[in-house]
Amino acid sequence: MRRIWTNCPTVKRCATTILSAAALLVACDQAAERAAPTASPPVGGPQADLGVPTDVPSWVGSLLSGPNLLVADPAATQEELPGMGHKFQLFYAMLDDQDPLNATNDVVSVLTTTSYPAGIGVAIRNLPPGIKITALSDQIQLKYYFPFRSCGGGSPRIQLAIDRDGDGHFDGNAFGYVGHGGFGSGCLTGVWDFIDMTDNVPARWDLTQLDLGYQSWPAAVALITTTFPNHQVLSGSLVDDSCSFSPSSCGQAYYDLLTIENRTLENRQDTVH
Repeated sequence: MRRIWTNCPTVKRCATTILSAAALLVACDQAAERAAPTASPPVGGPQADLGVPTDVPSWVGSLLSGPNLLVADPAATQEELPGMGHKFQLFYAMLDDQDPLNATNDVVSVLTTTSYPAGIGVAIRNLPPGIKITALSDQIQLKYYFPFRSCGGGSPRIQLAIDRDGDGHFDGNAFGYVGHGGFGSGCLTGVWDFIDMTDNVPARWDLTQLDLGYQSWPAAVALITTTFPNHQVLSGSLVDDSCSFSPSSCGQAYYDLLTIENRTLENRQDTVH
């Protein structure tokens, strides 16, 4: 894993090779603003593209300031056998855990707090080179369990790092909001809940970084395929990071059966740190 920081200490081991990158975005300090304005287009260019766009909606801030990267270590996450897919790498406060309702079940968990970025959680995996958005239909899903909290401020969410023209450079994220309604609404508390992120819920997918608005999954697939025929998806991640400005998303969260493309996070063999 390689992380590039600006004016911040390095807290993880760095890898020498970057195969894919995802600029992870979170909402900023305006807790009341859950409306979804339109984002400006991401800035083009080589490695600087992998950073956070400088002009984004008012409810969006940057997980890392400036042109910073959060990258899964390709060597550490390498698939055990051909076809199994790269493992998930856990960052910040995301950790391996046990299901609080069934101690025999392996899960991952995060205790989200206002400590930033220490009180957030990320699970990210690299995707095969050249993979298209269509290949992810019926292949993005998860279970979540919130003992007391709910979802708010745009997290938890799935982030897909999109390269629009196939040149290998990150151009913007597609954000998929967990819940039974658009933009992270309708999360349940006190029970395990399963979400198919490729269903028909309107506005589940936020494509504003790609200038394509808010869409259901089928509409998102059609728009990305038509608008960017040479696109590829570089990586996919689960991000839980909005407690610092959205109190409803603060607290303990458990995640299980997280599927992104051809790998499902079922037990500790599916994760690295």
